[in-house]
Amino acid sequence: MTQSVTELLARLKWAVESEVGEQRVAGEIGSCKMAGSGHVYFTLKDATAQLQCVLYRYQASAARVHLREGMQVELAGKATVWEGRGSLQFVVTSVREAGTGSLQQQFEALKRKLEAEGLFSPARKRPLPKFPQSVGLITSATGAVIQDMRHRLEQRAPWIHTYLLPVQVQGKGAEHGIARAINRWSEPEENGLPRVDYIIVARGGGSMEDLWCFNEEVVARAIAACSVPVISAIGHETDFTIADFVADLRAPTPTAAIELSTPDAAALGSYFEQTQRQLRLRLTRALETARLRLQLAEQSKLRRPQELLAPLSQRLDELEDDLKETCRLRLQALHNNLEICAAKLSPRTVLSEIANSRQHLTTQEKRLLSAASNAIQRKQAALKEREAALTAASPQNALNRGFALVRQSNGMLARNADELPSGTKLQIRLAQGEIDAQVI
Repeated sequence: MTQSVTELLARLKWAVESEVGEQRVAGEIGSCKMAGSGHVYFTLKDATAQLQCVLYRYQASAARVHLREGMQVELAGKATVWEGRGSLQFVVTSVREAGTGSLQQQFEALKRKLEAEGLFSPARKRPLPKFPQSVGLITSATGAVIQDMRHRLEQRAPWIHTYLLPVQVQGKGAEHGIARAINRWSEPEENGLPRVDYIIVARGGGSMEDLWCFNEEVVARAIAACSVPVISAIGHETDFTIADFVADLRAPTPTAAIELSTPDAAALGSYFEQTQRQLRLRLTRALETARLRLQLAEQSKLRRPQELLAPLSQRLDELEDDLKETCRLRLQALHNNLEICAAKLSPRTVLSEIANSRQHLTTQEKRLLSAASNAIQRKQAALKEREAALTAASPQNALNRGFALVRQSNGMLARNADELPSGTKLQIRLAQGEIDAQVI
């Protein structure tokens, strides 16, 4: 029975899919090409054979592995026959880079080891400075990462001095270069580097193999021993490395590291402007309050200086009454003691003591009265001095000497002729009486 090519290929496709079907296969990628449709076509080979493979667009967008020639991979998919070309084809459903399982085991083992030593402890993580003046960048000198970070720094904090220590961030031996760079900035003076407030270790996204140098123990211990705070900004938000756990701060992306470690210049400017407005308002209010108090004092107490003397005069009267009462009580006490002593002594002794006591009492009385008189005179003299000083400072005294007090219609004192245009109405106070005037 003769059959068409289509019929034969259909039977072959059914046979392959039913007998072989879904499989897992490992090998090395040979030629690899992405079509305009988004599908990826490549060959998987070993030492003696090769297999045509396809990774459709919707699977390729979900895969985290970027396929390239020479990569060792493990594929899951289904064997089939592509009828359009009559060739065997493996339709890939998932891709995993070969050796990833082993790398993951190494990652977990080192993570447990360093965590047990306390290198991940929050207690040892240092805070970042709120207003840094300089930052050191450890990353590749080429690529978009360094450009994005510098651009974001110029936007947020243009005053920060930025220094780059370029390193290899992928491939064999990259971890030693990264560790040396961190160690050099830990002792900048000895290594000819400028001192910085903190360090950012950064790299763009990639596969676990691409980022593996940041999972090496030598990098982790260099970060832990660094004398300045270290920010780890490696890969994308879903990528985690050992360096992230040891660093003082983990940023999801390199540009996010700038966001987390620098103040926003625009926000600071707005805050300073608002603070300046508040300070000006408070100062204006304070000056206005002081001015009103001064005006009140000028309009009340300084016009009638005798009101300031009245409380002092009243206090002087109280002191005089207190002194007289003290003298009376003292004399009374002396009389009482004299009577007690007289009762205990003989008539002759009593008469003698009485005479002596009377003489002493008379002397004391004279001294007390003299002291009281002197004290009153001193108080009166001080009072007259203060009265004379207040009288000399009184505005009325200045008016009596021929000066005049000139006020504008709004009650403000006129001090500068240049500020009084023609037609300004004035009120002039003289020593006796007031007159109205107008500037011509």
